[in-house]
Amino acid sequence: MSETTTTAATVAAAGTRLGDPAPLGLAGLAMSLGLLSFHNSGLVKEAGLTSLTAATAVVFGGLVSVLMSMWEYRRGNTFSATFFGALGAFWLTTYWAHAGATAGSKSMGLYFVGWTVIGVYLTLAALKTSGTTLATTAGLSLTWLLLALGQFQNGTDPDSLTKVGGWVGLATALAAFYGSCAGVANETHGKQVLPTWPR
Repeated sequence: MSETTTTAATVAAAGTRLGDPAPLGLAGLAMSLGLLSFHNSGLVKEAGLTSLTAATAVVFGGLVSVLMSMWEYRRGNTFSATFFGALGAFWLTTYWAHAGATAGSKSMGLYFVGWTVIGVYLTLAALKTSGTTLATTAGLSLTWLLLALGQFQNGTDPDSLTKVGGWVGLATALAAFYGSCAGVANETHGKQVLPTWPR
């Protein structure tokens, strides 16, 4: 998710090399979304998965993503700063909403619609980043849309679209895991070890 910017170039010229924090943020997304999607898809029905997902979402998906956003702003990367900042807010507010257990299905549907809108414009911006980032943002947008529709479908079969959203979420988590792995490997080796298909 790296971009060449004036700020990053200025910092590099001053002799201070900043690492790319995006792989850490993508790992947090992959872990949090993956666990949630195992639950949503119905593949894992253990009661303990809910508390484990909540803990991972708050710490790795939420708090770490907020830190990621600040680090990306420091690097002058507006796209990644917005992406990870939004993800941090998503995981923290989702946990808060479920912890309070007060939101109805229509309210949650509207909530996911809002996140779908954010996902769509991030996906449009991702057209200028890489294929890996594009796959992640597009998959996340589709996941949010399906979860929104699943909430609105309360009168018929509320679980069907949520389950589809779970499967799409698992695919998105895999894309995020790959992006994280590629970012670490390429940065560590100083060359492209795993392709990310820059656009």
